[in-house]
Amino acid sequence: MSIEEPRRAERVPLHCEVEIRRHADACYPVDLLDFSPEGCCIAPPVRVEAGERMWLRIPGMETIHAQVAWTEQWKVGLEFDTPFHPAVFESVVKRLGGQ
Repeated sequence: MSIEEPRRAERVPLHCEVEIRRHADACYPVDLLDFSPEGCCIAPPVRVEAGERMWLRIPGMETIHAQVAWTEQWKVGLEFDTPFHPAVFESVVKRLGGQ
C-alpha cells in the first residue's frame, strides 16, 4: 500500500510510546502516531525500508507481527499481519488514551 492509496479504515490519532523490533536487531522505543485495526503509523529512531518485517509491542499485549507498507522521511506505515477485531481495537485505543 502506498501513502497515496485510500485507507481501509479510519486511523485514530495517538501519541504514545511502543516498541518495535526488526529481525536480528534490538528493540527500539518508538512514537505511535496513529492506529487502525489494520495498521499504524510510527516514528522510529532508525531508517527502515518498505517490505521489512517488524514486531510491534504495545504495553500489555502480545507482539504484533507487521510489514512496513510505506516510509516517508521519519514516518513509517505498518500493516498488521492479522487485523484487530473491532472490540479489541476499541479496547486498545481506550487503554492508549485515544478517543
